[in-house]
This record gives sequence, C-alpha cells and structure tokens, in this order.
Amino acid sequence: MSNILFLIIDMQNGFMNQYTEHLADKMARFQSRISGNVITAGTRYVNHKHTACYVFEGWKSCMAGSEEAEIVPELRGSMTRVFDKDKYSCWNEEMKQFVREHEIKKIYFAGVNTGCCVLHSVLDCYNDLVDCAVIEDLCGSTSGPKEHEAALTVLRSCITEERVILSSRAYEEICGS
Repeated sequence: MSNILFLIIDMQNGFMNQYTEHLADKMARFQSRISGNVITAGTRYVNHKHTACYVFEGWKSCMAGSEEAEIVPELRGSMTRVFDKDKYSCWNEEMKQFVREHEIKKIYFAGVNTGCCVLHSVLDCYNDLVDCAVIEDLCGSTSGPKEHEAALTVLRSCITEERVILSSRAYEEICGS
C-alpha cells in the first residue's frame, strides 16, 4: 500500500467553466501515470441552507443531490474515496482518520478553487504538520487565472515555494524518474 495521497479537491460539474474545464482531462492523465504509486481520493463540496456560501453569498449551486455537485465524469471512477464537505477545507476528522489509517506520509493537492477550497485544505493540512504539496498546473480558479495566481502567491509564502510544484516535479517525486 502506498503512503502517498493524490487528493483532488472539488472537481465537480458545478465548478467547471472556461477557466477550469481543461483540468479534468489533465488530472485524469496525471492520475493514470501515477496510479500504481499512490492512493487517489477526492472531495466534493455539498452546498445546503446552512453553509457560509449559501447564507452570506446566496450561492445556491452544488446543492446536495444535484448534478452540479457530482464529480466530473473524467474522474469519477479513479478515486478510492470521495469525501463530502460543506466548508472550504476538507481537513476534518474524517480526512485525518483516512490519512492515519492509510499511514499517509505526503499529500499532493490538486483541484478547484485554488484560492478557496484548495488553499484552506492545504493550510489546515500543513498546520497539522502533514507533509504536503500543491500541484499548481493541476489547480485552477473558476474566477480566472488572476485569482489562481494570487492564491499560488499566498501558498508559496505560507507553505514555502518548494511545496508549490508543477505536475512534472510531482511525477518525479512520486515515481522516482
């Protein structure tokens, strides 16, 4: 069993647009190249009447049971497990337990939105002293490249530049070539 987790954040139908739709195929190709060396899991943001996005923003997409809330077809079958969440961060007791049970030594994050769910999840993971990295070319923002780049700047500052990497480097680290 691998001690590496490839964690795909919120690759859901409701988060696909002109800025993010290219990520699904790119992630699927990357995941197929590393599949024998890692555990792949995902997260799904499930909106409801008691989330901050609903209450403060009036955002009513990705509601429980909707097609918008479902993982994109390109990635549905490739994940060992999908964790539902209703906050930006996926770093909750259920995720921590999964990491402990699988004796995960390093987590590689990818997904959307870089400045919301990816950022919060990575910072929470990092603060718990779990080795992690963000694969910058496998992340994106539904708000566009400026938002994505701004989040990467924050991540480089907070978790170190060495932990914000390209997929080519992640592949080398995971597969050793």
